[in-house]
Amino acid sequence: MSETKKEPILVNGEEVSEALVQQELQMLRERYAAEMSYEEMEEQQAKIESDAHENAAERVLLMQQARKEIKAVRPEEIEARFTALKEQHGGDEAFHERFDLAPEDEAKIKADIEDSVRLEKHFEVICKDVARPTEADSKAYYDGHKEEFTVPETVHAAHIVQHPSPDCPVEKVYAELLNVRERLKAGEDFEALAQEYSHCQDGGHDLGYFARGQMVQAFEDHAFATAAGQYSDIFQSEFGYHVLKVYDRRAESCRKFNEVRYDIESMLFDVRKNDAIGAVADELRAAAQIENLAVVEA
Repeated sequence: MSETKKEPILVNGEEVSEALVQQELQMLRERYAAEMSYEEMEEQQAKIESDAHENAAERVLLMQQARKEIKAVRPEEIEARFTALKEQHGGDEAFHERFDLAPEDEAKIKADIEDSVRLEKHFEVICKDVARPTEADSKAYYDGHKEEFTVPETVHAAHIVQHPSPDCPVEKVYAELLNVRERLKAGEDFEALAQEYSHCQDGGHDLGYFARGQMVQAFEDHAFATAAGQYSDIFQSEFGYHVLKVYDRRAESCRKFNEVRYDIESMLFDVRKNDAIGAVADELRAAAQIENLAVVEA
């Protein structure tokens, strides 16, 4: 039984391309991945796809308005962006080979670039009167969202690891690491012993600073249970047998306002501009004819 082909979304008669929908879908997935677990993402999949279709339709609406409002785009600006696009993909020849482009495809790409430039300029017009947040605005946000600026507890650790094998059975690995640990406790240099005994071939025994959730559980448990300047007992993880040294520990802290003030200001400014663009999109949508757009409610 063949799958029924979905009718394309039409915005005032213009078809919303699947490429644009996929672009919006990718952006939404990246955004939600930072906020949701994999299971939550799976549960919200239909809503995320629906939002991507809505966003794509709104983008076409705004593009249509941009074509009316922004009449002229300098050809040299289009050429410069097209050249930059080709360079991102290895140059002219590699670009054409990678995408198997026909001569008419190049004209279509340039038309898309021209539309993008128009849309950017249209956004600038929409946002020209949006007020930049003040220091007081940023401070109010900081005070109300302290959890966003919390730096978790971290440790700086290094390890010596050995991987059991037919030529190096578990008993030999354990005995060798016991000997290494005793030599460490006696004051021998960790780096020198790691170079001699660790099975890390890339010199990656120093792991730098890391927070909880960044290492496998067994490694995390021992790293966070070991005092700075001390060595762990020998333990097993999915990657072999380890003995680790904790060089330093940093307690959980909150970044100071002066460290994050301008990041907050930039974020709040973007929110205000997005709200202004969204308001225009809502007005356009109220007067638009949109077909084949199914909306999934939260």
